[in-house]
Amino acid sequence: MAAPNNHLSGQPTRSCATGLRCPKCGQTFPLSETEAFCPECSRCLDVTYDYELAAQRLKQLGLAERPQNVWRFDELLPITDAAAQSRVGQVSGFTPLIRAERLGAELGLTNLYIKDDSSNRPSFSYKDRVVSMSVARLLELGKTELGCVSTGNVGHAVSALAAKAGVPAYVFYPNRLEHTKARVCRALGARVCQVDGNYDEANRECRRLSAETGLEFANISLRPFYSEGAKTEGFEIIEQLGWQAPEHIVLPAAGGTLSSRAHKGLKELETVGLAETAHTKIHIAQPDGCSPIAATIVDGRDAIEPVIPTTIAHSLAIGAPGDGMLVVDAVRARGGTAATVTDEEIWAAVDLLGATEGILTEPAGGTAIASLSKLIDAGHIGSDDVTVAVITGNGLKTIEDHPDKPWPTMVPCEVDAMRDALDQLRDGAAAGVGA
Repeated sequence: MAAPNNHLSGQPTRSCATGLRCPKCGQTFPLSETEAFCPECSRCLDVTYDYELAAQRLKQLGLAERPQNVWRFDELLPITDAAAQSRVGQVSGFTPLIRAERLGAELGLTNLYIKDDSSNRPSFSYKDRVVSMSVARLLELGKTELGCVSTGNVGHAVSALAAKAGVPAYVFYPNRLEHTKARVCRALGARVCQVDGNYDEANRECRRLSAETGLEFANISLRPFYSEGAKTEGFEIIEQLGWQAPEHIVLPAAGGTLSSRAHKGLKELETVGLAETAHTKIHIAQPDGCSPIAATIVDGRDAIEPVIPTTIAHSLAIGAPGDGMLVVDAVRARGGTAATVTDEEIWAAVDLLGATEGILTEPAGGTAIASLSKLIDAGHIGSDDVTVAVITGNGLKTIEDHPDKPWPTMVPCEVDAMRDALDQLRDGAAAGVGA
């Protein structure tokens, strides 16, 4: 068992974390353990908490005194050193929950909400939540370098949050990466390495690289802490709905961290007495070209069958999801289901969300909206059900991949020609034809 290696001094947080536990065999480890995976089962360890103490502490500090960021309910988060916590995540989380009336009208829902992590800080995706935990844990351990393997958003979050914490970042990208994403990481000071393999292959080799070099990886060697950040999505949704849990939450799924930990977070809110959440169904959304979790749920399988991803939703292109069965168990426990959509349906949903709610999302968000439509059509979501769709990333990162529409014809810079062009645009708008 590894000895504690906390080089930071300072006041403790309100965290009620007690240790680590293997979700398969139940073996327990101290919170100071530096191995992320169970030596017997190779499963990623899970953080455990003293929920009775958490309930007491949650009553001691009112909402008005709590920060509006990922540390808002740190009783249920794994970072115990306030000095580490204070250096990262201060602008992350507490993203808007938007009443999506126009999109809801298009889809036939009267109580639709969008949880908009496309506006998250500092890197404009849900990954700011989970990477904040990884960086804080890195500081808690006294380590000075951070790596990650990423299809895009993790790399951005690691680059930005490591820069804020003052530690160098190393980003390993699989092939077929949009160049814009790599440029963003480099602009944020990270060192970038692109490897000739898909995400699953790169992840496997980065796990070996971490073991051989001692470089901590945000989403591998620090994964038990990384994963806990995803719970903040669920915490915020419930609070922003006035502590009334919705009937449905629709989440895009890649490796499975978000949906499995959203389930854990909802259970924890009920355990500590903040909300009744048992009735909330979790549904997951995946692209047709990479849907190993969805296929397992829909087909009633007992195991994930890995696939080779072929989808424009690169941030969801994980063919062998590490937390896949945790997602399957969570969805089944909550009575939810899954949907898959084509690349064409994903881009159409990106455009629909933008045109109705003014939110530009990446294909992962389009996958959630397109899948939401299919879940409605299949009768899984009723017209009056309170429903939350989670948008996990900003579309500016992937706009270069968006299928081109016909470019506007050049007209003379003269009022008569411009009036004629305006008339044509108005006719197109009336007919529902895109610009």
